[in-house]
Amino acid sequence: MAQLIDITRVVVGTEYLTATVHISNDGPLMTSEDLEATTRVYNLLPTIIDHACAGDAGMTFKDCMGDTEIAHLLEHVTVELLARSNLTDEVIAGRTWRELAYDRTYSIQLPCIDDVLVSGALSSAIWIVTWAFTGGAGAVPDVDATVKGLVQLVQSLPVEGEGGELPADEPVDDYFEEDAAEEFDDSYDDDFGPDADYDDYEDEEFDRGPSMSQKII
Repeated sequence: MAQLIDITRVVVGTEYLTATVHISNDGPLMTSEDLEATTRVYNLLPTIIDHACAGDAGMTFKDCMGDTEIAHLLEHVTVELLARSNLTDEVIAGRTWRELAYDRTYSIQLPCIDDVLVSGALSSAIWIVTWAFTGGAGAVPDVDATVKGLVQLVQSLPVEGEGGELPADEPVDDYFEEDAAEEFDDSYDDDFGPDADYDDYEDEEFDRGPSMSQKII
């Protein structure tokens, strides 16, 4: 399977995990460039269209799924996997924005419910989106098994205070930047899971930025 999306940086903060992703130069940037692939994602995760999503064509992801950024689709897939894990009662919120105009690099901000769970869900979402947008060849992703695996992974980890800390001489992968300074305005949430109440956002004005709208799921 060709690599469509690369994670180039992950910042783990006290509230959010923010990943920088790069879309391959020969891959699509918009879902409208491959509606068959977009349909493959929908068929795997049909409830994704019920996510509240302000900033594009309407108030739900259904209104924009056929013509939105691949990175935005990736964010919604990740949120859906997190919601299906049932490991939190919190509203699962996220944001996606483009780093530079005309660039193929995006930032995806997600709540840091558990850094292992969130990074695992993002990696699984990349696998699903890549499968869909590279022809759908090979085994069809098993969403239920994927979510079950994520839950089992988190539950298998030692609880803090029960031997879960790394030894002092154990190297930590610098791919993750622990407790890094937040580089965004978190005064409001942008993406919410399917049970979110977003009526309060109907009249809210969002700064769309130079290249991509702020999102509310």
